[in-house]
Amino acid sequence: MSAGLCFELDMNGYLTVAAYNTGKARQLAATEDFDLVLLDVNLPDGNGMDLCRELKEDCPQLPVIFLTANDLEEDVVAGFDLGADDYVTKPFSMKILLKRVEAALRHAGGKEQSPKDLWADGFLSLDFGSLTARRGQDRHAERAAACRVPEKQGGIYLSEF
Repeated sequence: MSAGLCFELDMNGYLTVAAYNTGKARQLAATEDFDLVLLDVNLPDGNGMDLCRELKEDCPQLPVIFLTANDLEEDVVAGFDLGADDYVTKPFSMKILLKRVEAALRHAGGKEQSPKDLWADGFLSLDFGSLTARRGQDRHAERAAACRVPEKQGGIYLSEF
């Protein structure tokens, strides 16, 4: 499901990075700046609630949206208590999820990227604003001195779905 979700987000102008376990998520969080986190509660090597707590301790303003099959009231309440901005249960509508992502970015005060500044085909993503290209997990940057580079490079971080 993660690959399909990344594809849909890429096609809607977002740069995405997928992590399939908490270890990779922690590694990415330590080395990259993200504008938003989509997080599952059930991860192969840990608990998304614990990961959310860690992420919020390190970066309280980082928007987190849980996207999970766990639909019990206590799970939803626990997610919000940990600082999640939204809690979406499966199955979900991609159109509605995209609106929730847009709203979370807007509420966080982050700069939403214009789709015209981004191009993605599911394999390669180009960000014309920061002059970066991403193929899979690899990012290649070429910057020209005359170019305007955004203050914060980021993307959407995805965990196992």
